[in-house]
Amino acid sequence: MSKKRVEAIIDLGAVISNYDHIKNKLAPNTKLLSVVKADAYGHGAIEVCHALEKHGATEFAVACVEEAIVLREGGVKGNILILGITDESYAETLEKYSLTQTVDGYKYACALSKRAKIKVHVKVDTGMSRLGLYCHKPEDAIKASEEIRKIHELDNITIDGIFTHFAESDSPSGDFTRQQYESFYSLLNKLEADGIKVGTRHCCNSAGIINYPEMQLDMVRAGIILYGLYPSAETVDDKLIPAMKLVSRVSSVSEIDENDTVSYGRSYRPAGRIKKAVVSIGYADGLSRVLSGKATLRINGVDVPVIGNICMDLCMADVTGCDCKVGDEVVVFENNEDVNRLAALANTINYEIVCSVKNRVPRKYID
Repeated sequence: MSKKRVEAIIDLGAVISNYDHIKNKLAPNTKLLSVVKADAYGHGAIEVCHALEKHGATEFAVACVEEAIVLREGGVKGNILILGITDESYAETLEKYSLTQTVDGYKYACALSKRAKIKVHVKVDTGMSRLGLYCHKPEDAIKASEEIRKIHELDNITIDGIFTHFAESDSPSGDFTRQQYESFYSLLNKLEADGIKVGTRHCCNSAGIINYPEMQLDMVRAGIILYGLYPSAETVDDKLIPAMKLVSRVSSVSEIDENDTVSYGRSYRPAGRIKKAVVSIGYADGLSRVLSGKATLRINGVDVPVIGNICMDLCMADVTGCDCKVGDEVVVFENNEDVNRLAALANTINYEIVCSVKNRVPRKYID
């Protein structure tokens, strides 16, 4: 048993299993892009990429240039798409590291072209109203196509792909997703009619892969499902295997009575004498303070409630009736049910729970 105060155990075999499961859902010529932004959703981007590359993966995506540089300097060889906008002053860096940059319009693409030779994917806003070239309706395709033509004609810019992002594909019956797809496909048809080559076409995110297989196009982007978690309660695939287990340790065990209070703010007072454990994980490790008095932890198979406010490095639990001692392992989460329960208690989503596991938490990789 590990003696570390807190540890994230990452099952790379589960990641590979999920990759294969997703791949088996795709048409023979559809590529699979692995989204490894936010340090692979807290799982460790370099280690995840190396495992996937050994398995034959060639396509990766990150949020920003800093994440991309970490991967390149960590030895990742595959294609790396930056999903966010990179300041034009980094153009030479994009070229140096052979990175593919997302562009959201002619003006930005033009600025990049004046500094370096860069491969790009054009981002199209079909209704997310975030980044992208505006194309919310099929009739917007004419104007959007003309702007893409201008990008295509720029010196030093090579359009290697085009994509959009679904806003509510985690709803299996979402008319809005079909509306977005119709707008995007109208643009693709217009570009083809105009003779404008745009490379790899992609729109399906994790939820889209599960709920809208008919929209696969040339490539899909697997994010949360690559790590074995579900995009939403409505979008479930029970063949996925969670890849992260977060554990801590019991630091001390003692008893307190009804006259005692627990932690900062003295927000908890027991109704009677109880046995209390101090657990060596806190909000600086990723156990949000919002979960104070709400979360449960698992010690020797028993779920015990967190009591009092969660501290930066520690928290307390009521272990009355639980046979535990100093050094025992404490499971924070290990499966979809655990992560989803914590997310619901924190009024957030499972993505945030795993992404919140901080860099100071050591990772142990298993196959």
